Amino acid sequence: MKGSVFNALQEFVETNHGLEAWDTMLNTLDLPSQGIYTSSIKYDDSEMFSIVTYYCEALNVPASDLLRTFGEFLFSKLMPMAPSEAKKAPSLHAFLYMVDNLIHVEVKKIYADSNLPEFDYKDQSDQHLTMIYNSERKLCHLSEGLILGAAKHFGEEVSISQSKCLHEGDDACHIEVRFL
Repeated sequence: MKGSVFNALQEFVETNHGLEAWDTMLNTLDLPSQGIYTSSIKYDDSEMFSIVTYYCEALNVPASDLLRTFGEFLFSKLMPMAPSEAKKAPSLHAFLYMVDNLIHVEVKKIYADSNLPEFDYKDQSDQHLTMIYNSERKLCHLSEGLILGAAKHFGEEVSISQSKCLHEGDDACHIEVRFL
């Protein structure tokens, strides 16, 4: 995972729980990076999972909730780096279709070693989109948060649920996005 995501996680923790919360985690965990991240460098995913597990235990919150909340925060950090076409999307619905078909394509051009999730799409109706998420990382709840962050950005309201989930043994996550 790129250092920019770790940097955003640090900012998220410090903003919501104070500088001391990040320092305490660093003193508790034996991270290979020692908690020093360069935006463009790729770090082992295990560091992210260790940090998330630490905060889930420290805050007594489920990983799904923590990742969803972080995803909402992360969107505001990633959107400024999005391709101009994505920034000009006329709606959340149009933007979501650009995630796999434009944004991830552009990220791969810059960072060929990126391990991005894959999405397939099924339009159920004008008010209901199913995003089929697949990734060995199983960070579907982070994706839910990113979608919620995107909804705020576009000034739209959505509800999100999952009809299938990798964490439940399914072969992919079906993230149901309902436009309210």
